[in-house]
Amino acid sequence: MTDTHERTQGTADELAQFIRSRLKPLQRQYLSPKRNGSVDSRLAQLRHAVTGAPGESAAIWDLTLDGVPRPGRTDVPSATERAAHTVCTLYALHQQAKRTPMFVDGISIGHAMRRLLRSHNAGADPEREGSLRLRFDALLTAESYEELTYHLRGLVQQFRAADVPLDYARLAQDLVSLQRPHRVAGVRIRWGRDYHRLHLPGADQEADGDTTETPDTTDPEELS
Repeated sequence: MTDTHERTQGTADELAQFIRSRLKPLQRQYLSPKRNGSVDSRLAQLRHAVTGAPGESAAIWDLTLDGVPRPGRTDVPSATERAAHTVCTLYALHQQAKRTPMFVDGISIGHAMRRLLRSHNAGADPEREGSLRLRFDALLTAESYEELTYHLRGLVQQFRAADVPLDYARLAQDLVSLQRPHRVAGVRIRWGRDYHRLHLPGADQEADGDTTETPDTTDPEELS
């Protein structure tokens, strides 16, 4: 059991590191005072591929496919390839025209939803909170990966408008798990717990760097 857990966590860490190695340098370049047009072009290429399938845009292969853990062995993208494509393209959408980092470690989807509510003072507006909650519920109950990514794009646009960042390395791990039916409930529980922490005593005093335990992802054998 211990060996299996260690292998599983090792694969999860490898995927998270892959995402950080692709997106953190882009973020530093984009936010640098010495920024040049090349990073704008790279992010634009990623944004243009946000509704496409993994591997569909050759312009971003080096960012989303080269070196990804557990690549596919057939013509069908692996779970990690789908997750890497999704988070890299969503990050590019999220960061567009923003001068603060939108990839921030430790902020899950649930945390981001809580901050979105806080940014709109939605907790004091039941109608506004209900509207945002419906978006979150649609994400939680998505029945296919395509439906899941559709709702994620809508939420990321909301996060961008409110300057709410997200941990894209963690999101990649969760997206792999969400492609395995027996892992879906665990991801939903974590996101729901993070979201509902808004209503706990003292939640409004949480620091921006709040974190939760890094979740397990799928077993290594299931990642392709």
